[in-house]
Amino acid sequence: MYTIKDIVNSLPEEKKRADGLWGKVLRPLAVPFTWLALKMRLKANTVSYLSAVFSVSGGVLFSMPGFWLPLWGAILLNVFSIFDCVDGSVARVTNTAGPWGNWADAVMGFIAYIAVFTASGVYVFLRTGCWWVLLITSLTSSANLLTRAAFQFYKNIVGTEEARGSVSFEQKAADTVGITGFMMPLLVVFHCIGVLSGGGGGIIGMIALIVFNALFYGGGCLVTLIKLARKSIT
Repeated sequence: MYTIKDIVNSLPEEKKRADGLWGKVLRPLAVPFTWLALKMRLKANTVSYLSAVFSVSGGVLFSMPGFWLPLWGAILLNVFSIFDCVDGSVARVTNTAGPWGNWADAVMGFIAYIAVFTASGVYVFLRTGCWWVLLITSLTSSANLLTRAAFQFYKNIVGTEEARGSVSFEQKAADTVGITGFMMPLLVVFHCIGVLSGGGGGIIGMIALIVFNALFYGGGCLVTLIKLARKSIT
């Protein structure tokens, strides 16, 4: 039977250095869940698929009116962030990492981004009636998916190591602010602030988060495409 020590020691140093700030918080939180998954003999891909249940369910609940359902939605989205670390830990401990695991992890990440961007737009729309937030979150989701698709095709051409080196800064920044970064806990914070402030403070925070994501992922998409396009003509 695998132990907690086996799980902790399975994380390579380069993975630790690549983690964003919030990722360093998620890793320890993922350890007991990893131990439980191993005890239940769950495969890494099964954990990846289970994480999608958390992200989609969280997105749906966060899109609801009221207080408790969105709160539970935000909590489930944060549980997804933990499970996004668990699948990799299971694969490393059991020495079952492979291309299909990378595929499952990537696709479940795409689903999570769509869920959280869409849910945040609907959340603000229900409380303000501002339709443009739905447009912004849709464009943000599209920009994120386009960036990832372009990077994947580039990785297929030049290989994993060179591709990661080309966008290492952008990837670490995305890890810091994205679905395994500060975006998920901020959903809980802004939702609770909204209740305490009578709605205003929380909505302002959510709108600020939506605008930031649009600028970050839209700008990141443009920068990444230009960078990769320049490499293709050198």
